[in-house]
Amino acid sequence: MNLKTHLLAKTFSIIGHPLILGNGYVVAMSAKHLPQGQALILAVTIVFCLTVPLSIHNYRKMKKGSYTNFDVSDQQQRKGFYPVAILLLALTAAVIWMLEFPVEVSFHILYLLAMISFLGLVNYRIKASLHAALAFFICSNLWEFGQWVVLSMAIFALGIAWSRYFLGRHSVPELIIGGIIGVFFGHLALLMT
Repeated sequence: MNLKTHLLAKTFSIIGHPLILGNGYVVAMSAKHLPQGQALILAVTIVFCLTVPLSIHNYRKMKKGSYTNFDVSDQQQRKGFYPVAILLLALTAAVIWMLEFPVEVSFHILYLLAMISFLGLVNYRIKASLHAALAFFICSNLWEFGQWVVLSMAIFALGIAWSRYFLGRHSVPELIIGGIIGVFFGHLALLMT
């Protein structure tokens, strides 16, 4: 295996990790659409209600040997991951609603919650890629930035999908299904908000 190619794949996979890419997306979108103080509160809410608890959960499960890796790449192990992710995302949505953010923010997180819930159901049949789903969800929501931003994100999302395949974490059908689910829910979020 080519070391440079392996390093490139690892880099795409790490940057494209849903907890990293998702937080970057929240920061970018909230900075564009919300006053500075509100954007900061939203970012802190996401980090402390979702990112930190889910990271701790995955890390503990990995250390105990319940998860073979932080990405929870095993389909059977994901059956325990999705309920925790869904619960934390629902809690985050409730906190965002209680903090009275603009309705678009609440709707957006609800579509993300719907996507994660759907991925959890799909996981009983096939391990759809959460990396690909989130990358294409984000890609579908960047039209306001122009076609070149969308095209750049689409190339990046394809890079993330390639990295997951190259690293042996997903098969091509798992990546395609994840991508389709991401585009579907991303477009719903875009149309409804």
